[in-house]
Amino acid sequence: MLYLLASKRPRWMLVAGCALAIVLCTTVAAVFSQDSLQARASALNPSLHSFQANIHADISMKTFPYLSPSLDGMYYHKEPGMDKIVFTSGLPGIAKEFSKVYPHVETPAGWSRVYKVTLETSNAAATTYKLVPRKHGRVDHIDATLDNATATVIYMRWNYNDGGYAELHQTFALVGGNYLVSGQTGHFETSLYKADVTSHFTNYVLNPSIPDAFFTEEE
Repeated sequence: MLYLLASKRPRWMLVAGCALAIVLCTTVAAVFSQDSLQARASALNPSLHSFQANIHADISMKTFPYLSPSLDGMYYHKEPGMDKIVFTSGLPGIAKEFSKVYPHVETPAGWSRVYKVTLETSNAAATTYKLVPRKHGRVDHIDATLDNATATVIYMRWNYNDGGYAELHQTFALVGGNYLVSGQTGHFETSLYKADVTSHFTNYVLNPSIPDAFFTEEE
């Protein structure tokens, strides 16, 4: 989806949107293993069916045109796997475009169907898995690291077939007894550009009533 948009939007807009989309797409804790760690992660937040939160994102491009836009908005999630972001301030017009640049991410329950999952490394603190798409595409594989204590995803790296990559570090906080993302730092890099993204999530509202149609409405 993001790749197809490249010919329709200015490069800097696409880069920032891609990097931000990568940061956003892992807000909900994901599960990659097929062992007890997966079972524990699947049991996280059992009473959480939907949420909304304020998001603030700072984008810093490390290549021309060296822009550093900031965006503010709302992030929405509803099970199973419905997500939407609506930016309300930042760059006039651009924020609306960013709201549309959001790729679909398979829910944890479907990852074994989409990826071939193998254990890479494990120590007392964390476990890393390699996810290889069953269907060939731009992503060669994903490296995903789970915190052994909380069973949350603390690191992800998308490795692209063209040599580029994107990586994400996440921190979590307990909100009403649920593990939810509080902060993220990401890096997006190809042969043409580099960009960093830092985002923060605050003011969570748990289990709001959000109609399914909201996630398909055009802004």
